[in-house]
Formats: sequence, structure tokens, C-alpha cells
Amino acid sequence: MSGNRPLSGVRVLDFGLLTAGANTSAMLADLGADVIKIESGAYLDPFRVVGKPDDNDNWWNRSPQFRFTNRNKRGLALNLKDKDGQRVIRELAQRCDVVVENFRRGVLDRAGLGYNDLKAINPRIVFAAISSQGDTGPERMNVSFGSTLDATSGIAALTGYEGEEPRISGMDVNYPDQIVSLFATGMVITAVMEARRTGQGCFLDFSQREVASFTLGEEILAASADPAYRPARRGNRQDGVAQQDTYKCQDGRWIAVTLAAADPALESFCASHDSEAAVATLLAKGIAAARCNDGVDLLRDPTLAGVTLVRDDKGGLVKGLPYRLDGQGISIEHAAPDLGQHTEQVLRELLNYDDAALKRLADAGVTSTTPNVGEV
Repeated sequence: MSGNRPLSGVRVLDFGLLTAGANTSAMLADLGADVIKIESGAYLDPFRVVGKPDDNDNWWNRSPQFRFTNRNKRGLALNLKDKDGQRVIRELAQRCDVVVENFRRGVLDRAGLGYNDLKAINPRIVFAAISSQGDTGPERMNVSFGSTLDATSGIAALTGYEGEEPRISGMDVNYPDQIVSLFATGMVITAVMEARRTGQGCFLDFSQREVASFTLGEEILAASADPAYRPARRGNRQDGVAQQDTYKCQDGRWIAVTLAAADPALESFCASHDSEAAVATLLAKGIAAARCNDGVDLLRDPTLAGVTLVRDDKGGLVKGLPYRLDGQGISIEHAAPDLGQHTEQVLRELLNYDDAALKRLADAGVTSTTPNVGEV
């Protein structure tokens, strides 16, 4: 990674999967951290399988979903179920600043790779456990996805239109995962700064459900003040705003409009004008209006370069950064790694492994880069 980025010199062991964990470590990589993604043929990041494009050889390295979320990382193949694989992780942990993981609770502890195990060999380690319900409590072993977090956090109860059913954000968005990774990235950076100051790391216990619920603070306060309170789904309506909604235009595009005084003719006006003309007319009248962009629009908008969607050096779509640094968005130094792409490089560079040591691991299947189909 470039030496002039904020996290240059920080090294991360990345056990992050899917979005919540993998996107947290990806944002750390975007900021200059050396992020080493740990997978193996025995267990892939599920995004490699969910995004399986075909049955041809090497399919696990072509998943669009995986590439979307794992840019700027190095890929290291290590089987965590193998004693030698666990030994290598402990050796690497001595040379790392951060661990990011979102396994089910207890997975790393059973492998001797939990926080207490790694803290014993590296007191500076910042261990970010990004779990469904947190590391303690009666539901700590629950598995979740964005849809179930939408439901259990309260977000789905508020999302949708009056008189209709609750709505979840779905696989294409997984809204709770996105906001969790933002919070987690900021807290990891803060913890690393403190660890550098004091020489002591920490265990960061992220409950994805609690973080998602945190965004509904006003609703939770209202319910705590009045036991009879029940939130209502309001679509695009907002208290104190006369009229607010999205409207379909003549060209098939939608625009969002907010009015201080209601106008029953607005829907027919939009239907008789192309979206660009409708927005221009409304803005000229001092009315807040904007076209609803899709992914193609975001890619083409030069003002959003590197912030929403970008393409990597292989032409694949990559998730952007939600902020700019010195006016710049994301910089893709290299695309998401193939499974175990940098195994030899990392083990030679960080642990001084020679050819014989690498061969022993390979012969034992510890560093296998071919998925075990029966376990995927």
C-alpha cells in the first residue's frame, strides 16, 4: 500500500466474511492498511459461492459479489481447522495490529485463535468481533443476514408504505451490514490509535443488531416514553412537510420532490415531462427536486468518482468509499485477490518461510487454494 495514506503501517488479519466483516477490512485497506484476507479451500468467503458465475474451473475467483467488497487486500490461504494453520495465524498475529472477524461466536476460540489467545502473544492487538447479536447474551449464537437484522433491529417496521407490509432492504443492499461496517471501521481506527499510545489493544464487541437499532434512537425513545406507542410506516411522508414523494416521468425515470405546500397536480405534471425537464422546471420555481439515480448514473457522474461505484483494473464493479480524502474517493491499487493469491509472498515476507516450509504446508493441504466442494 502507498505510504502516504492514514493507515500506512497498520496490518490487519482479516477473517471478515460477506459484507459486515469484509467491508470493514476493505475500508481499512482503502485507507492504507495492509489487509491480509484469510481463507482456504476448506472454507471460502461465502460471497465466492453466492456469486458463483459458472461451473468452469477457477469459478471461485470470478464472483462479482466477492470482488465488489474485497479490493486492495492480499489473499492468504490457511486452513483454520488444521493445527499448522492455527500455528501460522498465531505467528502472524505477533506482527499484526488488528483482527477483524464475523464468524459465529466461538469459532476462533475453539481454534485457539480468540482474543485472549492472541492477546497473550501480542498485547497491542485490536480484536474486532462483528457478530449478529454481540459476544454475550442469550442470542449470541444466532446467525443473521441483512434481512433478519432489518427485522430484529426495528428498521423493517418503519420501512414501507402505510397499510402495507414491512419491507427489508434485501440481498442487493443489506442496509444493516453497510452501516455496521462504517461504525466498525471508525472504532477500529480509534482503538488502533489508543493501542499505539498505550501499548495495549482491546476487544471490540460489535452487535450488528444493536448498531442498526441505534439508528432508530428517536423511535426507541418515543416507545420508552409511551408503552402504547406504535411506529407507523409512512412511505416518503415526513412530519412538517406538506408533500414529499417520488413521481414517474414521461421518460420512465423517477424524480423525488419535496413541497412546502401540497400540489395535487404534481403527479400529472411529472407524467407529462421528461425527468430532466421536470427537475429543471421545479428547481427554477424554488422547489426541491432531484432525479432518482441508478447504478449506471452513479458510475457516469464525475462528481461521485470513487465515492459510490468504480471499476477495478479488471473492469469489475467495486464498492466506493462513503467519504473523500483530500478531495479524492477510493483508489484501487489492486483488485480483490484470488483465493490464496499472496500466500507465498506473505509467508516469506512476514515469517521468513523458505521453500521447504512452504512445501510442507502445501503438501499437508494447509494452504490449498482449491475448494473442497463437499465443504463449500
